Amino acid sequence: MDTGAGDDDESSAGNGESSAGNGESSAENGESSAENGESSAGPGKEEKPEVEPVEFVRGGLGERPYGKQVEILEAVPENRRVSVVGCNGSGKDWTAARVVLWWVNAYNPAKAIVTGPTTRQVSDIVWREMQSAFAGAAEDKLKGKMFRTSRYEVDPETFALGFATDSPYNLQGFHSPNLLAVITEAHAVDDRDMDAIRRLKPRRLLMVGNAYVSPGAFYDSHHSKRRLYKPIRISAEDTPNFTQAESYVPGMMTPQDMADREAEWGKSDPRFLTTVLAQFPEDQDDVVVPLTWARAAAERSLEPDGPVILACDVARQGSSKTVVVRRQGAHARIVHRINGQDTMTIAEYLKAYCDSEKVDFVVVDETGVGGGVVDRLRQLRLRGPKLVPFLAGSSASNPRYHANRGAEVWWIMRNRYQEGDMDTDNDADLIEQVSTRKFFREGERIKLQNKYKLRRSPDEADALAMTFAVRKERIRIWV
Repeated sequence: MDTGAGDDDESSAGNGESSAGNGESSAENGESSAENGESSAGPGKEEKPEVEPVEFVRGGLGERPYGKQVEILEAVPENRRVSVVGCNGSGKDWTAARVVLWWVNAYNPAKAIVTGPTTRQVSDIVWREMQSAFAGAAEDKLKGKMFRTSRYEVDPETFALGFATDSPYNLQGFHSPNLLAVITEAHAVDDRDMDAIRRLKPRRLLMVGNAYVSPGAFYDSHHSKRRLYKPIRISAEDTPNFTQAESYVPGMMTPQDMADREAEWGKSDPRFLTTVLAQFPEDQDDVVVPLTWARAAAERSLEPDGPVILACDVARQGSSKTVVVRRQGAHARIVHRINGQDTMTIAEYLKAYCDSEKVDFVVVDETGVGGGVVDRLRQLRLRGPKLVPFLAGSSASNPRYHANRGAEVWWIMRNRYQEGDMDTDNDADLIEQVSTRKFFREGERIKLQNKYKLRRSPDEADALAMTFAVRKERIRIWV
């Protein structure tokens, strides 16, 4: 069976042929329903390929992909974005290489770019798989010429090119009505490079990678942005050495390998989860709120109780949002968020809200442009609620344990999440923000990761944290 099994680097191992696996083609939890007008599915009217990819691989290349590889091959024509997370040695790059060959043989004109974090991954892994498949195909089955370098060309307007994200190639030069972008080792590709590739507006995007890291575009494609992709997961148990007892594929994990790693690491060890089961480790030791806590809060239902606190994180620039959160006891909800409003409009919104709803405290981020909102609210004279200006960089109430006021309110919020005393919106942005912001210690003091090192501003999380600026709660330092 030629399924592209390899060592942990996904290199090709077998060149024999045998029957495919169980042939399943349905994606795992493969929902592609639209949300906010976006979906993983492609446009309704598109140029049809000369041949479908599974037929191309089986008939044109004479190879027999196993079940999960068939699933990937069938997903690419049907979905604009496909994201594959797999265990080590699952044949992901083998499949990606065949997708590239199919693309430039099925469309004309057509371009395909293959990129990854290192030249070795692109040239020595993916491109070597392409060269092997090209060399093994019958002469009349494939068009064009395969170069020794990472280039395959059918004609000047129909070709595939591979390069690392740190190479001097200018991504902006690649345009075609039929553009395929393949990102290998996607878990290690910087978000800025991901953005550059997406700006090309490829007709199809295929990402393959491992579950080694949480924050980032690849992780998002299997979590908060799942609706925009066709997500596929390949566990060791999905590969032929588990599903087909009569066959053995060198380089792929065996049941004995799996048992050995379970005995050495344990089932819950992140190494076992990522390399064997292709599961992302959800909880990191250095994040303020572990993902499991954030998800639990979003699923919890608690009654509002106590004073009503309204907190407003004021947008500063760019893609930042102004977000208003209302919290009453454990019950917290986002009541307003918008891009681009001026400070006067924000202040008037808060005044109108307080006039129509019972509010005891209004906390406003006074940093930067937020100062204008605070000044305007003072002029408007709130009736009833107490105005609480908030400066994240100011001194903490307990400076022995917290670097500043911002770290302090985030830590109070963390304690509430940990105690199961939070009921929040099931909001993808909020969940991502609270579960990805890191902290570190300077002696006994907690310090937060600098906002400017985050992929985007944690507006929803900041607004929620600010609701804890008016209550004196027992601060605990968890070791």
